[in-house]
Amino acid sequence: MDNDNLFIEQAEYISPENFVEWSSDHPNEAVILKKLTQAGAKLLTGPRGCGKTTLMLKAYNSLCKKSSSGAFPIYVNFKSSLRLEPIYRSKANGGFWFSQWMYLKIYEGIYKSLNDLKINEKTPLRITLDYAKKVISQLELGELDKIDKEHIDLSTYDLEENINQAMMLAGKSRAVLLLDDAAHAFSPDQQRDFFEFFRKIKSRSLSPKAAIYPGVTNFSPTFNIGHDAEEVNAWLNPEDEHYFTFMTSMLSRRLPKDVIDKISNESSLLKIMCYASFGIPRTLLNMVRNVYIEETVEGNSTYKIKFTRKNVLSQVKLSNKSAFDIYSSLKQKLPTYKSYVEEGGAVFSRIVDLIKTYNKDKSVERKSITIAIKKELSSDLKKILGFYQYAGLASHKGQISRGEKGVFELYIINLAALIENNALITTKSFKTDDIATALDSRNAHEFTRTQSENILPEKEGGLKLSMPPCQNCGTERSSEEARFCSNCGAPLKASSIYETLISKDIEVLPLTESRVQTIKCNSSIKYIRDILHDIGHTELRSVPQVGTYWASRIYGLAEEYIS
Repeated sequence: MDNDNLFIEQAEYISPENFVEWSSDHPNEAVILKKLTQAGAKLLTGPRGCGKTTLMLKAYNSLCKKSSSGAFPIYVNFKSSLRLEPIYRSKANGGFWFSQWMYLKIYEGIYKSLNDLKINEKTPLRITLDYAKKVISQLELGELDKIDKEHIDLSTYDLEENINQAMMLAGKSRAVLLLDDAAHAFSPDQQRDFFEFFRKIKSRSLSPKAAIYPGVTNFSPTFNIGHDAEEVNAWLNPEDEHYFTFMTSMLSRRLPKDVIDKISNESSLLKIMCYASFGIPRTLLNMVRNVYIEETVEGNSTYKIKFTRKNVLSQVKLSNKSAFDIYSSLKQKLPTYKSYVEEGGAVFSRIVDLIKTYNKDKSVERKSITIAIKKELSSDLKKILGFYQYAGLASHKGQISRGEKGVFELYIINLAALIENNALITTKSFKTDDIATALDSRNAHEFTRTQSENILPEKEGGLKLSMPPCQNCGTERSSEEARFCSNCGAPLKASSIYETLISKDIEVLPLTESRVQTIKCNSSIKYIRDILHDIGHTELRSVPQVGTYWASRIYGLAEEYIS
């Protein structure tokens, strides 16, 4: 087996046979899959890399295997939705074109489902598969003038009618619409339009399910969580009794037995790595990849695991940095909230310091990993904590009442950050056994209490939103509604998040500095857009030491950066 393929993190890029072989059962999998395959609208929520796509694909595969009972499944990945965002800026009817793109993506999914269910009858759908693929490509490239508009005025009625026809061909009485990477685009307009569609498409026979991020999703004014859809949490809490078993099971399904045996012998280091991944399998795979070293002997490449204290703690540090880099990227993805993201860095440091102080005199078995903030939280702090949840820096655990002391909101803090900042064992010369014990044997009632103003000091008027700058002189516009610059008088253009992101240097991707320089020196690729426009990865594969696997991986990283 190609060792590189062992570390493909994103489920949509794993081959079907490997997907089945490598998938471990989420501790709450039975409940989650039941909610994803049965009736009712659901929102599958969790931070990046926590396994939402895996659960969506498992739900799809489960329904495909049911010959007579169950629903007709349609799986659609909306990862590329942000490519449509510039149309909102250039056309008055941007919402119309986005809706057409959504419908066509779903038609594409219907055809795949019929194929996977081996239904070969001629399908009487309004849109052919070739037409859907062609127009999807044109819309994503912004080539509206090339679109054959004869069949492009689709509606939810057309879609529902065609889904019913597909259901009849499959002998099903209902359908489940699995919308993956939905509402992940950082365009509020797109997100609101998506949830309007989500609410309208829901019916007795059609159950939409959408995978979303916590903290950054904008719902339409008419959409109400609880009433229009139930939230289902995909994130695995490190305090769950089955947490460590799940993480090690995932590794044992992927890695060769001799490698598993070697890392299992270092139980403390294995626990540190599993808990530092903070319930995000993708993070754990990245950490293991980086201690799984390729060595070349007499022209033959072999892989050797270097599972040492130094290497594991180095990966904990990188994991902490990676989560914070995802958080910091919100300054580009949500430029209006730039001041919130910047202030959030200081807030996070204060939270870690409070937990460190609390843990100073606690026994190894009674360390805190949770901050308890007294209600009511300020609106600014709620927004910042939401951003932490998106990036995997924190996760909301719920509420707890302490009688006269009040009600507290509980947030578990990223364990890699706590380890890296010596907030669990407060000395730098700690034993790895002590860290492993602190992570594995905590008392759930140990948490660090505080109040909003202790971690986010109040400012008059609160944190300010950042307005996009004038494209002519760089002066921040006075308001979102402003049409002319208050400084130079130039007409103000609506800024495009997508154009901003694809204009970033490839050094923003999680690649080593040497690989970035190798790509720049041996190809014309300098910016994210260059990777996305590299059809067939031809340019990437011309770079030394970038073969088929790494070309696909780099393209995936660029795609993920804008999603």
